[in-house]
Amino acid sequence: MLGRNDLCPCGSGKKYKKCCLNKDIASERSSRKIGLSQKQYYELYAKLHEFSRNEKFNAEYERAKETFFIVEDEEINAKFERFFNTYFIQDHIMENKKVMTVEFFEENRDNLDIAERDILRSLFESYVSVYEVKEIKDEKVILKDCLNDKEICTEDINLLKDFKVGSPMIARVVTVGDTNILIDITISISDGIKDIIVSDIKTLFSQYEDIYKDMKTFLIHHTHILYKYIQQLLEPSIAEYLKAQREEKATKAQAVEVSEDDCKVITMLKQNIEDEFLQDGINFWNEYKKTQGEVKGAENGWAAGVEYYVKKEAGQTITQAQIAKKYEISPSTLGKRYKDLKA
Repeated sequence: MLGRNDLCPCGSGKKYKKCCLNKDIASERSSRKIGLSQKQYYELYAKLHEFSRNEKFNAEYERAKETFFIVEDEEINAKFERFFNTYFIQDHIMENKKVMTVEFFEENRDNLDIAERDILRSLFESYVSVYEVKEIKDEKVILKDCLNDKEICTEDINLLKDFKVGSPMIARVVTVGDTNILIDITISISDGIKDIIVSDIKTLFSQYEDIYKDMKTFLIHHTHILYKYIQQLLEPSIAEYLKAQREEKATKAQAVEVSEDDCKVITMLKQNIEDEFLQDGINFWNEYKKTQGEVKGAENGWAAGVEYYVKKEAGQTITQAQIAKKYEISPSTLGKRYKDLKA
């Protein structure tokens, strides 16, 4: 056992009591606190997991898989089963508009102790985000949430021991008592990947600002987006699959563009609509043109109408005001074009 007057093992040449003793004491105290918090969390998580596997949730389980996973490959998807279980329990919005943690709370509230109720309330507001190490101390690490521009403090210094100030990561934070713990996901990423993800998410949020009051609310409802980034980062074959899909869409879009003599409506769709809806928008517009022949009116109005139509058909939560703003038209103009397209 290392004595107070022994040379410090860090190699400084100083006595242990004059060097790393206080740091090690603080580290050990933090480790015990984190260990207790993790124990409380995972004991509750075990109950949540058992509850979520009830047969009555089988249909929701399949729906969650369709949203979460990118490829239809059981062997690849098995690598992300732990992440998926967390998503299904804490993030998947069921047809009754609730998440599993809320369903569990409502059915078991009389049997929950105060600590369990507090953890569940934290889970209700937890989400995956991009963080950056701002400061490292003996007993805690300060993280900056790059999407919310807020700071959190965690005593999980052992988990983050290989991170340095400025190191970015994808992580999920849950509060247990007065302690912030990192659960399931803590993935180191490069500065370049961090910048891409933050830019993509903020651009997407700007399109939904009239629906969600702030970035935190948006992330709580769209945690699956960050999980999909994680799948691409951890499994190269998924990244290659998505790249091939984008190239195929671009080739098809280019072919349509030539056949349509650079149709302005299609050009506007390419500039504004997300990739996952682009081909549906182009196909729908081409079919509409075939049945209607010549159409009159500003191209941005028609493009807005097409985007609104295909997103509504896809079950997206979208408003006319939101789409109208993107295409710089009035909601009433969009409403008219949408009515024309539905006719």
